[in-house]
Formats: sequence, structure tokens, C-alpha cells
Amino acid sequence: MRSQLSTAARVYLVAVSAAAFGAAILLWRSDPSAAQLPAFMIVAALGALAHAYPVRGFRHQAYQVTLPFIILAAAMFSTVELIAFIAVIHIAEQVRVRRRLYIQWFNACDYLASAAVAGIIYHRAALLLPASPLGRLTAALAAACTFILLNRLLLAAALWLARRLSPLASGLFQPELLAADLVIAWVAGPMLVVALEAGAWTVLVTAGPLLLARPALSALLGRQAAQQEPRSVHVQAPAA
Repeated sequence: MRSQLSTAARVYLVAVSAAAFGAAILLWRSDPSAAQLPAFMIVAALGALAHAYPVRGFRHQAYQVTLPFIILAAAMFSTVELIAFIAVIHIAEQVRVRRRLYIQWFNACDYLASAAVAGIIYHRAALLLPASPLGRLTAALAAACTFILLNRLLLAAALWLARRLSPLASGLFQPELLAADLVIAWVAGPMLVVALEAGAWTVLVTAGPLLLARPALSALLGRQAAQQEPRSVHVQAPAA
């Protein structure tokens, strides 16, 4: 994105901000229960740590393994706690990465809108499905898929308006990266079920597979960058 945004990009930024606000209101109306303070602190701290150390992708994009913590927050937190969680992880990232403020604002609104809709999907699915670990696993996976799709659609539109970078050129919908997101999202289901059954402290243990996901994602992105480099000479790189 350029430091001087086009009129269309500015309008889109305002629209995404309004969408995040609207999605938060819808989640609030579904009346999700609030988590206890220790649970919030554990999930927020691990989420901030994961988000503050992004894996660098090709064309200046960045990828995090924050998704499981976002799904936990969408499922376990109240609307106010979810907003605070989204703010905390992006502040932690900003301290380390120092993105332009309007980019970080867009990222936070994108994440809030996507997470709020994912939370609504989770709570609706949890009501329809059996109140069992399998039902919660299914609801968590539905919420994760919702977040992945909505997050990437919002980002793809931003890259198109700000850089005229098509979804194909951006690489946001490459099958390998979508598959990597789904694998990471799959971790969220067991993490959520165990946290609900035994307490949020178990996240300290069940988040272990994410330590393996980072180097795997880094290797995948490195391979993608090597494949894209010969074709990206004439493409201006976006800032994620």
C-alpha cells in the first residue's frame, strides 16, 4: 500500500472499519459469556507472542500462527474481551514490526470483523450440534474456516484497491497456503475442547504443535518465494 491512499482505498478502509463495528454488535447481541481473567490473560499472552513474530512471506507479506488463539477467543470470550484480544495482539505486533498505522488499523479491523463473524458461527453451530466434544470440534472448525475465508477476502480487496494486485498475483488463495492455514486451524479444535473441559491453562500444552507449524510454514513460504521470484520482477510488492 502507498503512503497516500487512493479515494477508493480510503472508502474501503472506512467500510471495513464499519463492518468490524457491525460484526462486533452482532456478536454482542448473541450474548457470549465472558471468560475468567486468567483464561483471557493466557490466551491473549500466547496470541500476542504468536502474532508478534510473523513468518515473512514473498512480496512482503507476513503470516502468523495466531489462528488457533483467535478461534479460542471467538469461542470463549465476550465481545469486549474479543475486541481487547484483537487490540493486544496487534499492539504486540506493532511494537516489533512498526507498520504504518493505517495498515495496522486495517489489519485489526479485518481481524475483528472476521473473528466476530467466526464467533457467531461457532455459537450458532454449538447450539445446533450435540453438546459433546465432537460437536465443539465441528463448531470450531466451521469458525476457523469462516475466519480464513473472510480474512483473505477482505485483504484481497484491499490489495486490489491499493495496489491493483489481483488475488491470483497476491498469492492469498494459493492451494498450498490455504492448506497450511487449514492444518493450523485444525489445532484450534482440540485446543478449545481441552480448554473448555480442563481449563484454559491447558493451552500452554496443547499449543505445542504450533512450534512445529512455524518452521513448516517458513519452508513452504520460502519455496513459494523461489517459484514466484522470476515472475515478480514487474509486480510492486504489497505491505501486509
